[in-house]
Amino acid sequence: MSQSRTPRTNNESIRWWRTWATGHRVAAAVLAGVVATHVATIFGYWFPGVGLTRLDWNTANGWVYVPFASPLAKFVTGGVFHYLDGILFAVVYACALHPVLPWRNSPAGNLTKGLVFGTLLAVISVAFMTPQVYGPARGTDPGFLSLELGGTYILTVFVWHWVYGLHLSLIYNPLPATEGLAELSERTPSAAGDGRDESPVLAKDH
Repeated sequence: MSQSRTPRTNNESIRWWRTWATGHRVAAAVLAGVVATHVATIFGYWFPGVGLTRLDWNTANGWVYVPFASPLAKFVTGGVFHYLDGILFAVVYACALHPVLPWRNSPAGNLTKGLVFGTLLAVISVAFMTPQVYGPARGTDPGFLSLELGGTYILTVFVWHWVYGLHLSLIYNPLPATEGLAELSERTPSAAGDGRDESPVLAKDH
């Protein structure tokens, strides 16, 4: 009996989370940004194990912000800015980009949105951040589209940002607009009972 109830329980838990994310978009985006940034950052150190380039964005940012500091200070200071960037990008994604992307807010649709966002960030990274910011901070010239660093580096940057976009979409996974309104209405009966109409606020959240 317990085994037959497990799938339903899991589905209800996922549904509860998606409903919460629908009604608390900024908070869900912040949490998603922390998780996605941390997981992708760890993957960056693991990449050499699968033949990709080691990506240490903490130290790379440290070279930008505190170029004359010790290696440890570069790593810590750069890490603060790196994680802050990841969180802020997640909030921008949730508030500005996610609502206008054409895919439906289904799990697959949200996953697609996250991967598209990750791809966009990867393009910005190889086209601007690496050749214009990170490279010059270390006294190197990565060249146009970072081509001087080789194809493996470019592929690694894209994989890193896909890992970020994947985990961003797993955590920030809101319901479709109509389903989200219905779920939130069912879970907030007090608002209807005291005569308050919260639907315009909820509608704006989409």
